[in-house]
Amino acid sequence: MGETDNGRNGQQHSSLVGSAGRERIKQLMSLGKPKQAILEFSRDNGLEIPAAQTIYGLLDSLGHTRWSIHNSVLEATILAAQAQIQNSNMTMEERARLLNNIKPYLAIRNLQHLPLMLIAKHPSLITPDIRDMIRSDPDLYNGCAIKIKQELWRHDEALFRQSMLPLIHSYIGSEQLTEMSHEISGSRARESARDHRNSRAFNEIALAVDGDVRLYMLMLALIREELVKTNSPSLGALRMDLVSAMYDSNAVDIIRDDICSPIARLLDLCVVKQAMDEGRVQEIRNYFDGLDSDMVPFGEISLIFSSPYTRHLLAQYILSTLEEIAPNAEVSNRYDDLKLPATIITIGVSAFATIKDDLQKFPSLDRRINREFYRTMIEFIRASQRRDHSANVHDQQNPGNSRSRIHRAGGGSSGAASASVSEESGLCPTASDIAILTELELARQVLYVYLLKRVASLDLGMLNLWLPKVGQIIPRFLGLSKEGDGDMDFCSNVAAGSDDDSLSAPLPIALPQHVFAFEVDSFVQSLVTHITETKGMAAVILNSLPSDIDFDSDGSGEQSCISKIESPVVQFLSQVARIRHCGHEQVVRFLTHCTTVVAAEFSHGSSVLGFALANKESAICFIHAYVEYAAANFVVDPLLVNSLKRRYHELSQASFEQAFKYRIGQTNCPNASRFLK
Repeated sequence: MGETDNGRNGQQHSSLVGSAGRERIKQLMSLGKPKQAILEFSRDNGLEIPAAQTIYGLLDSLGHTRWSIHNSVLEATILAAQAQIQNSNMTMEERARLLNNIKPYLAIRNLQHLPLMLIAKHPSLITPDIRDMIRSDPDLYNGCAIKIKQELWRHDEALFRQSMLPLIHSYIGSEQLTEMSHEISGSRARESARDHRNSRAFNEIALAVDGDVRLYMLMLALIREELVKTNSPSLGALRMDLVSAMYDSNAVDIIRDDICSPIARLLDLCVVKQAMDEGRVQEIRNYFDGLDSDMVPFGEISLIFSSPYTRHLLAQYILSTLEEIAPNAEVSNRYDDLKLPATIITIGVSAFATIKDDLQKFPSLDRRINREFYRTMIEFIRASQRRDHSANVHDQQNPGNSRSRIHRAGGGSSGAASASVSEESGLCPTASDIAILTELELARQVLYVYLLKRVASLDLGMLNLWLPKVGQIIPRFLGLSKEGDGDMDFCSNVAAGSDDDSLSAPLPIALPQHVFAFEVDSFVQSLVTHITETKGMAAVILNSLPSDIDFDSDGSGEQSCISKIESPVVQFLSQVARIRHCGHEQVVRFLTHCTTVVAAEFSHGSSVLGFALANKESAICFIHAYVEYAAANFVVDPLLVNSLKRRYHELSQASFEQAFKYRIGQTNCPNASRFLK
């Protein structure tokens, strides 16, 4: 590995490692006879071992090659060196001297781990020349332990940025994490709130800043910077997750210096448990009361509140409080309990503007929320409570009567279901209600939670009443149309980069509306999730479809029929899918579930469904027609084509064998076949 410059007992050594070592060896070999040079090198470096040649002969006779012999010697030497490096009895001066001797090994791939092992234990030993060597070699840098990288990042913020941005982009671009954060309520929301931190991207981010206040603060700056560029709600979740990770690793310095860590930790505990109560709300209020008014970190707090997990949970809390208020709304003293969670949602939705414009105040709560919207919601909640009470009494009096349950749930025609709600309660959303929903994301999020709860109660009538209203205003609050605009094409002509030029990509959404679009995706995904998890709901929807539709098997007639179906649920899914890729995926997911429902009816009857299908053949034709309509008309994000194809393949695999003519596959579905290749 090295040679003495002053004979056998000389103290100065020159390295024979790397390119410089190769040049030195060439020089030694050229000075005289090569064999003589080798003998002198062996003598000067203590390589003259008695009986070595005899041992070589013995090993030769045992079948060992010279390569295997020398490799074994090298491995033994490396192990001995590793043991010495790990020796805790070495002084720092001895470690520094050892590092200086072995740092040339950084250029040798098979020996790099020796100096890396030493500096990983003692990052303070890293000298400027070693930093330069590591930075200049991507493979060497990637092989470094996190402690080494942290030392490099402390001296090079650009390198930290270069290393962290891909991880942040991976986190916010993860299809799996996005799908988790789209679940608003229910069992999947509980699972997602608990499990979403297990992603590789997040664990690498948390490990990169763990225990280092300066790197942690640099990471927060990067997150804010990315929010201004993307307005991705996932960045709020990342901010929350980082705080939780610091608590889990007991990073006391970071927890102390991050003024937002108490509120983030408090909200995170509520999110994980999917539970918010008056006590927690009071703790949040106490946090704000304790802040110095001259030192409020408006941007950081708004970033934390922008987490979809936080906003979804608070929307659930607002709805549950309204449900408690509803029976005695005129005399209730709990309206004040709604102000803080509503304000937090408003702050979170406004995080982009707060950080982008460096605003030094929080947005105020719109007065119409208290004066009008809550009153409207209470009236509908009261109607729902009366309906649910009546339904419970009915079920107790008529146990197992599935036919009767169909009609109670709104399983006749869609029009009849909607009419029954409005006629019995006299309720209908007003123009003022629609205006509030169009303008205020807070109102929409509370309504989304309410409608999802109605799915769990099999209240198709209430869905039929509200979904058309929501579908009509979506293009407006996403900035794709203005009030009074007629139907418009909400997709571009071609999905760039797709394999099929006939696929249409969604129109871009302006940055300020990204959160609104995210919540539309969240609602439509959660709606389908609740339909799939609520026993009998899919059957109720299928039974609400007209039974006399003439589905034409040539494809064009099918598309015409689907566009004329008056089922509010079907039409709402279609409205979203014409604008949002997520809506397209959820339509296919909905049809996959409907397919399993029909297959179960064929195999086991209504005992499995909880509801009997009125017309299996009509349901089969509808599924086949709708999937063809979806494939031909709904938008496709070119970056998410593979995810959509997986959805279509799942639908194809679930297709029923009992109806060969309408089986979902490449042969029977010319439009959908492009996603089944």
